[in-house]
Amino acid sequence: MTSSLKKLALPLWLLLLATLYFCAFNQAPKFDSSIMSLLPHSQQQPMVQTAIDKTSASFSNQMLLLVTGDNDAKIQQTLPYVAEAFQSLNQVYRVQWRVDDNFLTRFHQQLFPYRFALLDPQSRQALQNKQFGQFEQRTLANLFSPLSTDKPNLIEDPFGFFSHLSQQQKSSVNIQFVQSLLKVKDTEQPTYLILIKLRGDPYSLDVQKSVIDTLKTQQKQLKDIGLTLRASGMILHADAGAKQAKHEISSIGFGSLLGIVLVLLLVFRQVPPIFLMLLPVAVGCITAIAVTILLFGRIHLITLAFGAGLVGVSIDYALHFISERRYNCAQRSLSSILPGLALGLISSVLAYSVQFFAPFPGLQQMAVFSVVGLISSWLTVVLLLPVLTRRSIESPIPIATSLSAWRAKVPRFKLNKATLMLLLSFVSGTMIVIINGNAQDDVRLLQTSPLSLLKQEKQIQQMLGTSSSTQFILITCHSLDECIENEKSLIEQLVPLVKKNTLPPFQALSEHLASKQAQVENYQLVSQLYRAKLHSLYTKLGLNESQQQKAKFAFEETRANQLSAKKWQELEVNEGWRDLIISREDNNSATVIRFMGYLDSKAKHQLENTISAFPNAQLVDQVANISNVLQTYRVQITQLVLAAYLAVLLLLTWRYRMGVWRVVAPPILASLFALSAVTIIEGGVNIFHLLGLILVLGIGLDMGIFMTESTSNEQTWLAVSLSTLTSLLAFGLLAWSQTPVLHHFGLTVLIGLSVVWLLTPTMCRHDE
Repeated sequence: MTSSLKKLALPLWLLLLATLYFCAFNQAPKFDSSIMSLLPHSQQQPMVQTAIDKTSASFSNQMLLLVTGDNDAKIQQTLPYVAEAFQSLNQVYRVQWRVDDNFLTRFHQQLFPYRFALLDPQSRQALQNKQFGQFEQRTLANLFSPLSTDKPNLIEDPFGFFSHLSQQQKSSVNIQFVQSLLKVKDTEQPTYLILIKLRGDPYSLDVQKSVIDTLKTQQKQLKDIGLTLRASGMILHADAGAKQAKHEISSIGFGSLLGIVLVLLLVFRQVPPIFLMLLPVAVGCITAIAVTILLFGRIHLITLAFGAGLVGVSIDYALHFISERRYNCAQRSLSSILPGLALGLISSVLAYSVQFFAPFPGLQQMAVFSVVGLISSWLTVVLLLPVLTRRSIESPIPIATSLSAWRAKVPRFKLNKATLMLLLSFVSGTMIVIINGNAQDDVRLLQTSPLSLLKQEKQIQQMLGTSSSTQFILITCHSLDECIENEKSLIEQLVPLVKKNTLPPFQALSEHLASKQAQVENYQLVSQLYRAKLHSLYTKLGLNESQQQKAKFAFEETRANQLSAKKWQELEVNEGWRDLIISREDNNSATVIRFMGYLDSKAKHQLENTISAFPNAQLVDQVANISNVLQTYRVQITQLVLAAYLAVLLLLTWRYRMGVWRVVAPPILASLFALSAVTIIEGGVNIFHLLGLILVLGIGLDMGIFMTESTSNEQTWLAVSLSTLTSLLAFGLLAWSQTPVLHHFGLTVLIGLSVVWLLTPTMCRHDE
């Protein structure tokens, strides 16, 4: 580099930083707290993915509130105030706490014309079996029973088909209308439901803060008057995950920073060196955040938590420079360690870059964050620190001598038959442990929600008869009528399994909408009933022939009334069932049979055998699908990690020739030991354990490279030891994280780096 370029390098670097910071932070950065955004994009068929997106959205944008107490009247008086508190929020689209006074009227107006075409299954079955007498008896009982509240219209619907259709619509959830309020049935205490539909993304921190703060306020106020407010919804899980991530960002970041500062104070016994070491770290982290926001539009909270561990890596370059600077002038210090710094950066960047090729959006973001952070820290050390340390006084560091003396006593590894046999036994033993472990690909291992929250959600769903299950049957077709017909055939096979408790109850479109052909058949069945029992019924009621003729005429007027699928979707009263229909722009259609409970392995096996006879039907299990994807990508990540190790090996072989084994052996052996250890501790290896090996490789190689490149091993070993300790402080704390992703990553790094540090002095050359 020419003298003029050297003079321009620092101003250009500072200008670039200022530009990046201005572009990234001129508006408030957006944060992401969804654990699902860390996972691979789905490889599902378009129709399957559309169904998954629609069913997920119906759950994620909704929050359920249950108000419970001993006093029914007090709850009814309180509901409007709770509803108003949420409805006043900009983040809330709609709050439903009562049935609109006109709802039942609209329900009647919209569906009553199709009362003979849309028969409930029980009525249709009885008509098919010619059990006409029971309809006559049902009408008489409803008319003359003092307890009956369901009086039939003897002209428009003498046999009460519409009332039974209405009951079927209501029975899909465990709710009854009490004074237009949504009251939960069969509860020990009076319990009422409030439905909240969110306007914004439940993973938005602004939405979480506004909604959750209001929830907590209402819970406290209701508790003061003897009522209980319980909640269920994705936003609660998102809020719990965000708070946990933010807590760990602060605790891990602060803990690692405090530990590093204390260690550096103990070693250097001066404040200025500590500032100089932390400056590149700060620049690296801020620059990484800025570039990540510019490239991805938002930054994941787990990326920030992961970035807290970057402190332990990026400080390495400053440590080597400052340690060397205590013995030499600034420029001579830099020139003596620059080859090692450059090679260390290249190998680390190469190792971290592997994450970018992983099909995980979150890991790609972490890769960008890490690479940018390391490069920024490195440039700050190379360009800025020599300027800031020109007037520093050279002085030795006492602890460096002690560490070097200890290292000199460590036995040096020699390539002979005994050690080779020992290595072979070690490699074989660790491989046996790893291979015999159970691979951990279940996405539920990433669950971060508190058990209390999961328990409460399950209780609420059981009370309401609803489910957030991601398991459903998808029936594809060319038209909705075709789907409905296929549904009916499949449901005939499923109903016996539900009665045997082999399968949980389900919801299906065909329970609410009959096909065109079925509607014609229903009308014909009712026509047979009219011919068989209408005259008998009217005779027993003492009604004249004129009224009988009016009933027949009203029946004939409905002959052409058929409800198409398109019209059914447009009806306001059917809004709650629209997510059972999947439509795409390519004119393909599908319907969903949604289960109201979880399918265990036995139930899944039984169901898969049942639907195998229906070529257009398939079971969709989102959790199982993601777990299968994790398994696939775990294998691919293993290949990427091996590729990273191979690429680094080739690079270093070019540099060190036959002596390359002294540099690469410690991180390789440490990686094998770490994988076998986590297999024993946690039962198996997952993809995030494997990704931890990349960090073990990066830092482990830095140790070997600096020890090989340096001409003054005393201060180099000090810097290597300090960088290992700072990395352990940063990533070791991740091992105690409650976030599974960070825990698995941190545990691998904690074990791996500890072993690397112990092995390095046995294999790297000693001072002659």
